[in-house]
Amino acid sequence: MAQRMSKRSNGAKQGALPVKEIVTALYSRVSTTKQADEGYSLDAQKKELGAYCDLNGWHVDEDHIYEERGVSGKSTDRPEFQKMMAAAKAGLIGRIVATKLDRIARNLKDLLQTVEELKHYGCALVVKKEAFDTSTPQGVFVLQMLGAVGELERSMIAERVQSGRVENATQGGYNGSRCPLGYKYVGGAFQINEPAAAVVRDIFDGFIRGESMAAMANCLNTNETPTASGGKWYASTVRYILTNGLYAGMAQWHADGNEEDSKITAEGAYPAIISKEVYEQAIRRLKALKPGKQMESEIERRLQHA
Repeated sequence: MAQRMSKRSNGAKQGALPVKEIVTALYSRVSTTKQADEGYSLDAQKKELGAYCDLNGWHVDEDHIYEERGVSGKSTDRPEFQKMMAAAKAGLIGRIVATKLDRIARNLKDLLQTVEELKHYGCALVVKKEAFDTSTPQGVFVLQMLGAVGELERSMIAERVQSGRVENATQGGYNGSRCPLGYKYVGGAFQINEPAAAVVRDIFDGFIRGESMAAMANCLNTNETPTASGGKWYASTVRYILTNGLYAGMAQWHADGNEEDSKITAEGAYPAIISKEVYEQAIRRLKALKPGKQMESEIERRLQHA
């Protein structure tokens, strides 16, 4: 069994205050009966950890031996694990020792989050098999490497998701956002919703004729015309419609963030509500607008020189 108190150093000075000893907690877990039968029972883990702590001269508190029987490590939502983390937060323990990393967490995200919490509480995590100790420079290095691997893993997942969306948009597929005003999604395909499509056409026609986006939004609200989400109209809502190429039958997706030059366009992916020429006219007029009030003649001058 792990020793209760570390021996005082022979070289300690007379009258010196004793160094406060770090209280060590043990954590062990088995998720199935099979694990216990294969010699990795809770008792076997406790014995192994006790011997390891004895070897290192660490004091184990019997009140802080946490054992989970028949509990999966898929998440950190485990009763004994949460009790242990609460003890670390309260400053009752300064070191946690486990036999293997997968006893603590089954995935890198949970492991890194746990280590970060323990670091905040001033509690080290030591894992015997992987020689993992966050209180040592080597352990910090390993943690940094794990963090880098985790970041790479998250980036690769994000890239795969983005690539799938880009491919979907290129093929004219639906990327899961709210169905745009003027359309309905039936049987895996977009169809024109004619009453709402008429609103879209009026917005494009009115804007090209010189109406402001704010004025059109006010008019639509006065007439109680519903938006795609059922909310109120704003100038930004009108702008969103004017810049959406799918109304001209083009699927569009930003391949890299929100940069305009990274937009992928696939024509013929949607049934067109307006012509491509009308869409391009609206885009040209939008680019000619400047912040604040301006004369229509000034806007026309910019359009002619665009």
